[in-house]
Amino acid sequence: MNEKVLEKIALERAIIEAERCLFCYDAPCEKGCSINLPISNFIYFLKNKNFHSAYEILRENHPLISVAGCVCPEEVLCQIECTRGKIDEPIKIRELHNFLTEFFTDNKNLSLPEYKYEEVAIVGGGPASLSCAFYLRTLGYKPVLFCNDEIGGIPLKEISNFRLRDEILKKDLDFIKENFIFRYENKKIESLFELQKDFKAIFIGIGLSGEIELEIDGVDKEGVFKAREILRKIKRGEVINLGERIGIIGGGNVAFEIANTLKMLYQDKEVFIIYRRGASDLKCYPEEFERAKRLGVNFYFGAIPNEIIGENKVSGLKVCQVSLKEKDEDGRRKPMKIENSEFIIPLDNIIIAIGQKLEDGIFPEIQKENGLIKVNENYMTNIKGVFAGGDCVNGGDTITRAAKDGKIAAFKIHEYLRRI
Repeated sequence: MNEKVLEKIALERAIIEAERCLFCYDAPCEKGCSINLPISNFIYFLKNKNFHSAYEILRENHPLISVAGCVCPEEVLCQIECTRGKIDEPIKIRELHNFLTEFFTDNKNLSLPEYKYEEVAIVGGGPASLSCAFYLRTLGYKPVLFCNDEIGGIPLKEISNFRLRDEILKKDLDFIKENFIFRYENKKIESLFELQKDFKAIFIGIGLSGEIELEIDGVDKEGVFKAREILRKIKRGEVINLGERIGIIGGGNVAFEIANTLKMLYQDKEVFIIYRRGASDLKCYPEEFERAKRLGVNFYFGAIPNEIIGENKVSGLKVCQVSLKEKDEDGRRKPMKIENSEFIIPLDNIIIAIGQKLEDGIFPEIQKENGLIKVNENYMTNIKGVFAGGDCVNGGDTITRAAKDGKIAAFKIHEYLRRI
């Protein structure tokens, strides 16, 4: 089937889906979107076959809209709020804007104001930083990006090509780099005080580059990997020397991203998610859990790792069964070890995916809270004129949430600079 036929089929399906929209007065779907995308507006234009106007609404309101069309978890954001779901099933919102960004990308009517204001420093090259640059530029500022790596953050380095194709990401990154970044400095910022000499305002969007360690015996054995190491190898297309039985410790989105990707790459290998709580306590998105089940990922729930066993190389994981008691401060059931319940899961490799953290010692001059950068209601840190947002502040969330943080911070920076 050629590309034109596929496009025609996609168009017909999109129109049918758009016609299901009730165009609610208060648009609850928009309130469910982290960045408050004007969903009913773009669906209205799509329904009336004004595709380019529909696309422009998306382009103006989300700096990474093509990426969001592939990976945004609509089932826990906009779609869960859709009124249509009370009648039959919610509108497939992500699929609709994905259709637009696939077939109607042109950016011909892009109009930006003249540079009216000063330069603003942005530290980091991920979604929050790019979003901040995007909105500062629309306000007339000169965003100067400091990043000692390739721009793109997690979407570029860690989301597999099964979920996010390179050409989709490139659309968004090229659009931002060509239009919204005044200057790019390929350097690592060690201290914010050096930037304050030249900039009245600074935004920090450095993400979470460190990983939480699993504190059990055997983590230094051959065959134990950290989550991001594996994700980045997969993204680069490197051949990973893994055995036939691969255990992934963790129950969040990173653990499931690895499990699902490995299962798609190596269908004949056995992949296990090992999680200390139950299925209802998983921190991953429901869509990822369902995908894992379809792909044939195996699960050990209620299993706390005690020790990684083997001489020099991994041969298995000793775990202890748990019972789930009263809820903890996060509102989830607390796992309690059951006495004399240890058993060994035979494994060839183990991947630890229990969470990310800030890089050790990063920006000691900035106040931290619970291992994250602390900001006030204006996204400002304890240092006057220094703002922050994204994963380094919220602990790790969706790309759209990071984009929202960058957007709000940009407007707060504008308010701050115009007052001083």
